[in-house]
Amino acid sequence: MTAEDTSFQGEFYLQETDTIASMTESDWSNIQQVQFAYTAAITLNKVIGVPPYPATQPIHSGIEFIRLPTYLSSIRLITFMKNIPEFGLFDADDRVTLVKYNLVAVVCMHTVLLYDPIADTYHEHDTEDPIFQGKDWIKILGEEFYRELTDVATKVIEICQYDRVIVKIFLLLILCTKGFCGYDITNEPSLKNPSIVFNTQNRYLETLYRYCLHAYGSTKTVTLFTRALSSLLSIQRLAVDLKDCVHHHIDASQLSPLMQSILQLTDSNPPV
Repeated sequence: MTAEDTSFQGEFYLQETDTIASMTESDWSNIQQVQFAYTAAITLNKVIGVPPYPATQPIHSGIEFIRLPTYLSSIRLITFMKNIPEFGLFDADDRVTLVKYNLVAVVCMHTVLLYDPIADTYHEHDTEDPIFQGKDWIKILGEEFYRELTDVATKVIEICQYDRVIVKIFLLLILCTKGFCGYDITNEPSLKNPSIVFNTQNRYLETLYRYCLHAYGSTKTVTLFTRALSSLLSIQRLAVDLKDCVHHHIDASQLSPLMQSILQLTDSNPPV
């Protein structure tokens, strides 16, 4: 294993230095860029062909689960990443590697932005997307996965103080963590230019830390990061479990090339 193939635990850390203090102009610029990228991703990938909000869209099978909510989340998250300027500076092969091997985990984290723990529903805020019922996941993915997914989403919502900025930055940080899922680490290519990926991750991690200090103070920030680490490890497990479920229960030929790629059902690569 090469240096850039380090595990999540070894790579996802925060340097405690005197330079990490108040928000800088660069930090606010980073947050504005993340907000813009996320909004653009939603705008550019609207739902068509299904009744709009507040209609409920039932999901009856694993194929429907992958074709609609999972595909929608995936395509929006890829667009989100492509609108982050630093992502465009990554080596082209490195972009493919990070998306192909980490995007399922990013999709799992994305549920935090969609989930309503009171109604047990999933819906993208301020859109005409239909509502998806959490109970449908039980029939498709099983009771155990459903409970773990909803528990993690609920905990992260609480940990992040219902602050959507924090979750959006975590989406970017997870994607930039080489080997985050470790699903097929023996076949996962090494990054060709790991330093630019690491520097991007570190830049946004420090921005996140300063943002939390600014918004919540030092005590709450330390608690937030400590609890978030545990939940991120749960996100790892969810991503692996979801891939295993798909591999065992879904016919890959019925899925789009994009979903086949990021679920590692084929050797093809996603377009990024």
